[in-house]
Amino acid sequence: MTVLDEGVIDKYKTLSERLADPALIFKLNALFERRYAWVELLEWVHERLKWDNGEIERHNDPLDILAYGKGRCGEFSILFTAVCLAQGHRARIILDMSDHVWSEIWDTRTNRWVHVDPSDCKIDDPLMYERDWKKTLAHVYAFENGKMEEVTKNYKADRVRAAG
Repeated sequence: MTVLDEGVIDKYKTLSERLADPALIFKLNALFERRYAWVELLEWVHERLKWDNGEIERHNDPLDILAYGKGRCGEFSILFTAVCLAQGHRARIILDMSDHVWSEIWDTRTNRWVHVDPSDCKIDDPLMYERDWKKTLAHVYAFENGKMEEVTKNYKADRVRAAG
């Protein structure tokens, strides 16, 4: 791993710790009048955050993201993961070291992590990056409460073919 990679990894470890902070969770949870399912939270995020490819300020704080009202994949994933955590759903940030960020939600019914791309509104389509975006994924990491897990294999078509 290069020095640059370690810096990015440390940034996301710290971010994932901040998203689990009880004070932030309390503030975010106050935005809701009831408990939302995580699919509803994806809609909630899209009602409040607009995609913008132009010159924008980048934010890592969910409250700043909400106030600013626009972002890219990082902002969508941070906000979605944060509101899921605030609403009692287990969630984590996923980082593709080449250039993309998304989320995963723990599904208690199936006991597995479910891929959610908040910027694209895609659910449980982990192969979309190779299939639709023609990406070659080499280093994909999950971040949850300061811990990191290497999850590249979950997003590679050859792993799915081998398992099937």
